[in-house]
Amino acid sequence: MPPKTLVATLYRLTGIEPTADAMFEATFTGRLTAPGVDVEQHDIAGAPAILYSRTHPATTVGWGSALSQLTGVPMHLPRQDSEAVLVVAVDGHVYGLGFGQGYLSLMDAREPGFGRRCALRLVDPRRVRDVVRRPLGGITRQDATLVPGGIPIGGIGLREHADLVKKLGGLIDAADLGLSHRDQVSVEGADGLRLPVPLDPVRFLALLRRLNEISERDVPPEFESLEAIQAVTDRALHDALDALFNDGLRGGDLSLQLVVPADYADRRHETRSYLVKVGSVTLTRAELDLDDLRQRCKVQYCVSPVTALRDGWVEMRGGHDGTEVVGRASAIRWIEAVVPMGSHVYQLSDGDWYECGAGYASSIARRLRDLVPAVPEPAMPPWRHGEKEEDYNLRLQDHFGIDRYVCLDQKFIRTSQHRRGRGFEACDGFTAEGTLIHVKAAEGSGPLSHQLNQALISIQALFYQAEARLKFAAMVAEFSGGRITVPEDFRPRKVVLAMLLKGKELTADSLYPFTQAALVTMADTLMRDHGVTVEVVGIPAEGMIGEEAA
Repeated sequence: MPPKTLVATLYRLTGIEPTADAMFEATFTGRLTAPGVDVEQHDIAGAPAILYSRTHPATTVGWGSALSQLTGVPMHLPRQDSEAVLVVAVDGHVYGLGFGQGYLSLMDAREPGFGRRCALRLVDPRRVRDVVRRPLGGITRQDATLVPGGIPIGGIGLREHADLVKKLGGLIDAADLGLSHRDQVSVEGADGLRLPVPLDPVRFLALLRRLNEISERDVPPEFESLEAIQAVTDRALHDALDALFNDGLRGGDLSLQLVVPADYADRRHETRSYLVKVGSVTLTRAELDLDDLRQRCKVQYCVSPVTALRDGWVEMRGGHDGTEVVGRASAIRWIEAVVPMGSHVYQLSDGDWYECGAGYASSIARRLRDLVPAVPEPAMPPWRHGEKEEDYNLRLQDHFGIDRYVCLDQKFIRTSQHRRGRGFEACDGFTAEGTLIHVKAAEGSGPLSHQLNQALISIQALFYQAEARLKFAAMVAEFSGGRITVPEDFRPRKVVLAMLLKGKELTADSLYPFTQAALVTMADTLMRDHGVTVEVVGIPAEGMIGEEAA
């Protein structure tokens, strides 16, 4: 039975009119003008299309001579590759598909970030499989997280204000793309969108129309923060940053680092050499070198160093003899730079400028709205005037009933790590549903900082120390009289921070600023490292709480 789909990377092309003549004029360039390339005009279910194809001359495999040298057996194994490019227009947009190395011919015309934009509107936020991101304003690196089974986006550990998401992949309902060959499919989005492409012409065209619609959807709330970091668009600021970058390339004091463009990072292991063209001369390098790139920029007297980088390119070469093209990108995408401008700091990433930390305050506010639910669970009873914390904790047990809640306030666990003093306090209360409750009354951030640290240390102990889990299970059974039990391998999934703010109602906005930042950091750490959910519940007051309540 012939296949119904082919997994491929689909690019939306920019700056091309959706007509056969315009598509040919825009794409008949570079590799597609080489000898042996066949060009045909087609009609796919009524949509104009251009098909390029060619077969490369036969060669021998590059590793044959090495194997002959190793074994003494003459090896002359043939190899012949082909490639093709399909360009098709639908409803005002132009799309491109590359087969074999055909994708290399689409790189200059692709719409940046189109695949990522679609993925953010397609992927189930609860079933994210892989994310590639780069940090802003910190150590220059590229991080990739892969979870084949998919997890909620919160478990990926993204810093909303500081991580540039370059690629996102996950599971989606196949019906959302008009696919019917299975219930779920996987997609990955960067500049292109990798997905199962229908081989039926009518269904293929329907898929392209669906992508036009999907790309214009509102992003789901869970993914809003991933689009919050936007590149600098102000032309004057952009030019000023380029001018500072020029000075740095000419030898000024500037933080510069070599990087690999995000869409080629997973192919770096295939690369044996680099072809570098910055200026009029093309050079081959075994490894990229930052000083070498800077020198190439400095000798371009007719243009600025930044212009030389934007106009130049770096090509990755693979194969045993280093002649196969793996990927190619503008030279400026291979350098990241951090540029201060007054008190503001900007970072160049993939050729665009971003302000470091610009979304920090808004990301804190957004996360706080998630952490302080409108309908708290559990709902805490009022804290009575003059009531001490230990008395309130005991009353919680009476309020909820010992079958549902056991007070563990001032019950300590000693382990090999927490061996001095009394040990650590796992929680103030524990519910039958397995939630750790930490209780604190405060009129400043100090007591709440203690509460946050207590919750963090408790979770780490219960996740990392078998003796802590064993003693905690015994403690729960002992103080609940056997009414609540947990297995010896118990690891929490939820923490509730119950807070009484003296003199005001607890909301996301009323928390003390220091506590707001510390809370978000702690909650993100627990979700990223352990999959533990944190919620903040306000405790109502029956009146102003005296100093003894602290």
